[in-house]
Amino acid sequence: MTIHIHPTHLRLRRRRWAQATLLIGVAVLALTGCGPTGEEPVPTVAHIDTLPTAMFLTQNAPPSGFGEVNFDPIDANLTDLEGWAYRITGSFSGEFVESGEPASGDFEINVWSNELGEARRVTLQVRGAALSPDAAGRSLEGVRLSNDYYTVDTNGVCTAGGESASIIADLSAGQIIGGVRGAQPNGFRQDMAGIPTWNYVFEAGDARLPAIHRDADSTVSITPELWIAPDYNAVMSYDLRLVVENVRILWAEQPVTGTLKMHYELDPNALQTLPNISIPNGC
Repeated sequence: MTIHIHPTHLRLRRRRWAQATLLIGVAVLALTGCGPTGEEPVPTVAHIDTLPTAMFLTQNAPPSGFGEVNFDPIDANLTDLEGWAYRITGSFSGEFVESGEPASGDFEINVWSNELGEARRVTLQVRGAALSPDAAGRSLEGVRLSNDYYTVDTNGVCTAGGESASIIADLSAGQIIGGVRGAQPNGFRQDMAGIPTWNYVFEAGDARLPAIHRDADSTVSITPELWIAPDYNAVMSYDLRLVVENVRILWAEQPVTGTLKMHYELDPNALQTLPNISIPNGC
């Protein structure tokens, strides 16, 4: 059977087909993310689950230039200030690897510096065979006034000059607690003695630990906490909890296994008042 279509009906079908084809083309362009005029795709909207974290980090971001920082040594940039002081403390509890007997020790280091007066003073106390060459420990003081050095030994005897005087007087946090690289803010902040500080995090491999002397089969795990004061471009506080196995710590001669805690703290008062440093008594 042959079907004949009236010319008027044929033109109507063709017009409807053309309209349908145009609509399909527009729909395809919309689905592919590009409009009929060649406009760029609309950016993807942030996932709703990430919005609270992004807003928190933005609202609590540190000042410009402190998005990612390096403080290695940990007391970096302090020499740019007129004066400063900090304290490093540490303690260890565990056992000696070879004998299995209990091992312990603690230390405290205080450093004062008057950059304007070119003066520096360091006191060091270390006790326990886990950290010191002998269980009785050591108590030392070193002072530098311009190019002159003085040292006070464990017996309280003061000596002018000598290599030991310069070693003690120039002892720094970087030689003990090390430093960090690639630290980034995590959005938490607080005031320490009225100084705004921000909390930073970093990978364990980005921490330098000169106090830990390792062997091939040594292991070290680290739990850190780092607070930075952008106003002074300095670390305000740095805490380390280290679980170690078969390592030697600081000046000790015997390897140990256990937990070492170390704390670094910048003295906010010394940032306002220059430390008074003089020749030790007896020199």
